[in-house]
Amino acid sequence: MMLRNMTVKTIFLLSIALFIAHPAKAETTVIGLGNFSCEKYLKLLDMNPRSEEKFIAWAQGYISGLSNDLSQSNPNTNANDFVSNMTYGSERIKQFCIEYPESKFSAAVDSAFHDIEKHQGSE
Repeated sequence: MMLRNMTVKTIFLLSIALFIAHPAKAETTVIGLGNFSCEKYLKLLDMNPRSEEKFIAWAQGYISGLSNDLSQSNPNTNANDFVSNMTYGSERIKQFCIEYPESKFSAAVDSAFHDIEKHQGSE
């Protein structure tokens, strides 16, 4: 019985050690306005153009996170450059949504972010 308990404890401790040594890749969960479809985003803009302010505010926060991640992997990147380029970014977001109305708003923001990244030579 004592040998069995030690075996169970050993297996348990080894499994914990393996789990800690190889953590699962965390998936990004998008919450808020980023989950809206592009189609819904465009309809809301048609109904009330001021609704764009809320979407762009969400996009700025989302892009801040993306650019912060990028600046950690590339120290020559200035995270503020991406957020300050939102006038261009908002046009890219709209264009993406017109072309891909079934996509999520967050996908449009991702696309605009990567387009801005290319124009800044940070890719």
